[in-house]
Amino acid sequence: MAKVPVYMPKFGMTMTAGLIAEWLFAEGERVERGKPIALVETEKVQTELEAPATGVLTDIRFQDGAEAPVGEIIAHVITED
Repeated sequence: MAKVPVYMPKFGMTMTAGLIAEWLFAEGERVERGKPIALVETEKVQTELEAPATGVLTDIRFQDGAEAPVGEIIAHVITED
């Protein structure tokens, strides 16, 4: 079992933070690697944030509507292996 961090990605050269528009899963729900788990808004676009691993979403640190700095851990995925 591993605790895989979910980071706020950098979608553009000047991006310093992103807005969590919506989590598509709640804590405790199973997510799959490469599938969307949240919608993130920047100044120019809204895009899907993909799960970095398959497992259970946990430790959501920024709720819907919150802004998170690029590179910040915003949640974790607990893997099953």
